[in-house]
Amino acid sequence: MAVDSPTNANGLRIVWDTIVAPKAAFESIRNVPTWGWALLIAIVLFALGTYIEIPANAHAVSTDWPNMVAKSPILSGLSSAEQQSQLQTVVKVMSYTWIAVVIAVPFISLITAVLYLIFDKVGHGDGTFGKYWAAACNISVVAGIGILLTGIITIIRGPDSFLKPVDVPQAMPSLGLLAPQAGPKLAIVLTSITPFTLWALWLGVTALSTVGRVPRVTAWLGGIAAFLIPVLFGVAFAR
Repeated sequence: MAVDSPTNANGLRIVWDTIVAPKAAFESIRNVPTWGWALLIAIVLFALGTYIEIPANAHAVSTDWPNMVAKSPILSGLSSAEQQSQLQTVVKVMSYTWIAVVIAVPFISLITAVLYLIFDKVGHGDGTFGKYWAAACNISVVAGIGILLTGIITIIRGPDSFLKPVDVPQAMPSLGLLAPQAGPKLAIVLTSITPFTLWALWLGVTALSTVGRVPRVTAWLGGIAAFLIPVLFGVAFAR
């Protein structure tokens, strides 16, 4: 983790500015890429949000288990005892998913930084990977706030109100509310469009425009790409 020093910008201040004054934050990153505090805060937010969602996710999977078994040739071929054993295993693994964010958050930030850099070159910008990595880490804090608030909503509503896995991410207001009966793939796309993901998308556009001086149209294309790639990855594995 990068530690702030006299030659570095104030990492905590840049995190705060990313939320309240993003142009100033990205101007600072353009001069001195600073990401240590941002990455640490993002990991904590994602981990805490994911952890407090566990009861809701466990109840949703348990309630929807018969439907999941019916759709899976492998599960439906097992005995009732074996199916229950599989359910217990899924719930147990789910209880440790919050630990995975230690890898997931840096990985997603890495992919985001690479996409920003690609569109920087397309738009003939002058950004560098290090600067876009710093921008992506700071933007991930906003996404982490969204995950934490989703977890808080699940606590307020109570785990018993979640009857299938897709209900948990839909706890955060999203376009998924417009199509509650949508299939798994469409539900992932719609559920991904929340106030926080749109905020992060806009921050990505601002980062490209400010950090790399990328033209506005190309910056928007880069911001949209950084939003869509993880969503499409989730769609590819949806069943």
